[in-house]
Amino acid sequence: MTSETIARIRAILKADTSVTEEQAKSILRGCKRANVPRHLINAREAMAILGVTRPTLRAYVKQGRLNQINISSRKVRFDADEVRHFASNGTV
Repeated sequence: MTSETIARIRAILKADTSVTEEQAKSILRGCKRANVPRHLINAREAMAILGVTRPTLRAYVKQGRLNQINISSRKVRFDADEVRHFASNGTV
């Protein structure tokens, strides 16, 4: 699924008051691209695209506004399309 489609699904889920936040998160996780190669970028590249500092990037992840991909305990990556979409729309 494209990030645009996922954004539309997210909007529909937010509008439906009968869907809990946990249910919405579960649905959105299922919508993420599976078995499709993603262009991954490191935190420094994500910060440059977003124009933020590392603590702000961490806050976005903690708030669930961005998803990080844990490669190891010290190495994280971000989906470049997701970061660009967040930068332009303020949502994942």
